[in-house]
Amino acid sequence: MLAAACAALLLVRLPSLAQPAGADQALYAYVGQRILDGGQPYRDAWDQKPPGIHFAYAALWRLWPHESVVPAADLVLAAVTAVLLIPLGRAVTGSEAAGWASALIFLLLGNPALGRLGGVRVRSQAEVFIALFITAALLLVARLRPGAEARSRRSRFAALGAGLLLGLAIVFKYNAAVFAVPLAFGVFVLDADSRRPPAAAWLRNLAGLAAGALVIPLATVAHFAYYGIFDDFIRATITYNVRYSGETYHGPLHAVSYLLTFPIGYARVDPLWLVGGAGCAVLLLFGLRSRALWLPVAWVAAACLSIAINGSRGLPQYFVQAGPAFALAAGCAAALSWQRAGRTVRIAVLLLIAIAVWRVGDFRRGWDYTTYDLAGVLGRLDRDTYLARYGRADSGDKYSALAVHQLADYLRAHSSDGDRVFVFGFSPWAYVGSDRVSASRFFWSRPVIVGFEAGEPRYGVRGLLDDLQTAAPKIVVLQHRDWDPDGLNSDEFWRTQPSLVAWLNAHYVKSTDLHNFEIWTRQASS
Repeated sequence: MLAAACAALLLVRLPSLAQPAGADQALYAYVGQRILDGGQPYRDAWDQKPPGIHFAYAALWRLWPHESVVPAADLVLAAVTAVLLIPLGRAVTGSEAAGWASALIFLLLGNPALGRLGGVRVRSQAEVFIALFITAALLLVARLRPGAEARSRRSRFAALGAGLLLGLAIVFKYNAAVFAVPLAFGVFVLDADSRRPPAAAWLRNLAGLAAGALVIPLATVAHFAYYGIFDDFIRATITYNVRYSGETYHGPLHAVSYLLTFPIGYARVDPLWLVGGAGCAVLLLFGLRSRALWLPVAWVAAACLSIAINGSRGLPQYFVQAGPAFALAAGCAAALSWQRAGRTVRIAVLLLIAIAVWRVGDFRRGWDYTTYDLAGVLGRLDRDTYLARYGRADSGDKYSALAVHQLADYLRAHSSDGDRVFVFGFSPWAYVGSDRVSASRFFWSRPVIVGFEAGEPRYGVRGLLDDLQTAAPKIVVLQHRDWDPDGLNSDEFWRTQPSLVAWLNAHYVKSTDLHNFEIWTRQASS
């Protein structure tokens, strides 16, 4: 019965396979394509994300070179995470019901269709992978048995495996390192043996956890050092991100204030955060008798810290990593409360929770996007009509699936396979969909616009212009309305740079305007 319910909640997500890739996911896909072509992140395609997500998309694109791989991967990751929550909930509480409740809550309330644009922006983001890795790592920690000497070898392998998964999460995003705290906490509290294990066993498992966590990050550093791009790697993934996150805080007190307040604010708009937060309160009380019940709370706290490290922009993908933690807290609290409460209290609490979840969650929107996607899957809508739902082409929306897909069609039709093109903006699907290579490693504009490392030869406007002069792209596209109100839009910035304007006017002629894009074509004599 419970397995059938989980399967049904996964089946409801199948129509999402029709959804287009979001702008961020197209960015990862483009870097993945360059990796498959023998290139390297940061040298051949510059992005500030750590390389885990880029290599993941390279693997996904190798398996299935179509944008539907994005929602498909998201669906698989959600399914595996839900499956792992079942034994994890049992390990925390000793109750089978806790695991199943956690999985059901995660699949129901964590459905991306409940979010804006039907979840296009959050599917298969780095945080979705991180959520899976940490869930699996915690389950391995739950398998540790420090007090059982006969199983000490298995325990050490479990600790090492949990560390490897933590290290894998870290190379997707460095702030995932904070999940070392709930993992270390789990080493101490998730011991099923009746007697207290010796301190030496705890220390041995912690050492295994730490050693495993270093393997993949160190291998990553060695990889980029070997290819001679360690400097670019550090600048992109550390220097830029420190600046990017710091832009949103006015000082340490502001950062602490945001960390303490945003979970309450988010619980007002996300039902998973609402029930998970309530679950944390219950587990804090129950945990006075069993410290293992504090593990989901520690996981939630680490997830919130990880979100705050990203900055206070509140981008929806940042919050995805907390989904399994909140589901586990809610599931464990529900199972334990159900055992202790009488029938009348159970009914009253269930009604109260159902009303609160219904008021917070936009289930009508989720159903609307799901049925719309189903119409797309069944071919009841032509492609342009379907894509128009995900950002209208001429509305001024920053992201328009229809506009960027039509730009990709234009680039494919007006250039040859060997031609380079260049889009100065934030529309990486134009490259992926047209199967064209950017004329610059800065295939999205923000690093140039904010003047990141502009004093260095290969960065800023000077580095961009050097790339463009060398590659001589067939087509140049300037994007309108992509960064306001946070800063200048790409076309506006371009026109403030005399060197870029002179180069464009000397070699290109304006061909047309296509929705949010101004298209220039290289003159035959240039």
